[in-house]
Amino acid sequence: MMLSFSPLLYGGLVALVLYSTYELYQRFVKSRFEGKTIAGQLRYDSKSNVKNGDDPFYIKPLPDFDWKTTEPLKFRAFKPKYHLTMAVETSSLSELLEFDKNYLHRITLRKQIIADHHPIAIQSAPSCTPALNELYTFLTSTYLPTRYPTIFTLSPPQAPISLLNHATSNHLPITPPSDPIQTWELIGENLDEDFLILLPSEDGDGYRLMGYVTCFPAGFNTKEKFGMKLREIHVPVPGYKAKLERSMDRFFDRLEVGKVVKRSNWSINTKHQLFAASGTHLYEGEEAVEEEINIDTTFLRCERQLLHRLPKTKALVFNFKTYLYPLREIREEGLGEELALAIDGLQEGSVPEMHFYKRGVVWGEKVKEYLRS
Repeated sequence: MMLSFSPLLYGGLVALVLYSTYELYQRFVKSRFEGKTIAGQLRYDSKSNVKNGDDPFYIKPLPDFDWKTTEPLKFRAFKPKYHLTMAVETSSLSELLEFDKNYLHRITLRKQIIADHHPIAIQSAPSCTPALNELYTFLTSTYLPTRYPTIFTLSPPQAPISLLNHATSNHLPITPPSDPIQTWELIGENLDEDFLILLPSEDGDGYRLMGYVTCFPAGFNTKEKFGMKLREIHVPVPGYKAKLERSMDRFFDRLEVGKVVKRSNWSINTKHQLFAASGTHLYEGEEAVEEEINIDTTFLRCERQLLHRLPKTKALVFNFKTYLYPLREIREEGLGEELALAIDGLQEGSVPEMHFYKRGVVWGEKVKEYLRS
């Protein structure tokens, strides 16, 4: 006697089989990717990590994270006197990237900047490719689907496996393209974060910038810095050679795999402009040119910067996210006088030349007047 199935029952059985297959696949993906460290070689027990918190590679998931309602972080790093120091603090791999309600607007802008200013936004040396591939694979196969599962999930069982961005409905390959420029483009167009990779110099003295995606440079053309040593990049910065060069070189040399550090900075933008490859600094020998300052398009600009070392290639990864805050917001928070004092403090700290370098001679009086009004 042959059994007869109705179309409805048959469809239900098919759905059940497909669902069971997908669940098994998700477990496979978890065991393959989420149970690995950044190196992709060692496994960890997530329960023990949550309990004792001693695994530097543990990534804490945010299962209920809603980027659409998340406000941008607020940084108020200004102080009464400016002292040129590294001012780093310990962070964690979990905190590597931040998402907020500006995400879609920002990545739309980043795509346009990459299209319009590609040579400035992206460069990559052949020697950088192994480190870039290590970074990309970690981000797509481990970090993003683990930390932000409401935005990124690994695709259902079909070849090739991909990373689905639910905010854009785009699928990203979890393995990097053969062309490193395309790899940088994928990073730059899908994350609101700028990345720079530094490799040990061939002469054994310091680190060189050998690959990057920077859509939001703050007063420098990154292409002009490409291939330079850390100390060469910072030559225009007042006081860097005397006060920071040696300590920075030592710090970069000694940064261990698994350690993540962060810092923030601040400056004043007189234009509503995230891509600022020039025009925000004054250099020794230049003359300050008077300009009309429009308070409505003047912002406190801050960067959230992180540094860590890749475990396999041992390359250093520097990433930063840029924030713009209207001066009105600072004043409404009751911090107008504090920022005004900090502007004066650029001339009163360890490097008085910083006031000129940051163009305080151009915008300082107008901005202070508004903040104190």
